[in-house]
Amino acid sequence: MSTWRRKALELFYDARFYFAQKDDTIYSLLIELRIKVVKAHEMNNIEELDKIYAYAEWCFKQEKRSFYLFNAIAVGFYEHLVEKEITRNAIPYWIKPDIFEAVQPLFEWMLEKKADQYSELVMEYNKINNTQFIS
Repeated sequence: MSTWRRKALELFYDARFYFAQKDDTIYSLLIELRIKVVKAHEMNNIEELDKIYAYAEWCFKQEKRSFYLFNAIAVGFYEHLVEKEITRNAIPYWIKPDIFEAVQPLFEWMLEKKADQYSELVMEYNKINNTQFIS
């Protein structure tokens, strides 16, 4: 069993039907995690949010071992955080600066037609994280 799948089963056993079959890909899991992260934010479920964001960060940190996981988490999870206001507003609090820097072009692309939201996101991120990213 692949490491990403094993880790996901440990953290998200309740969602196992979305990614436990051999021919399921990590993208099957990421669709479910996008739903779970919105619900967790709505319910302020910090324990669930910790698990989701920690798993996403772990996948992101696999870039040298598995570009597949790194790319999947970037385009299958992080870039979609800007789609809903509740997750977009949470980005400064949950996404570490090195990850934000790497996925910032994806955020900009996703908010291409909502440039004001993108600028607001970067401004808020900089304020909260004492960074100087340019929008």
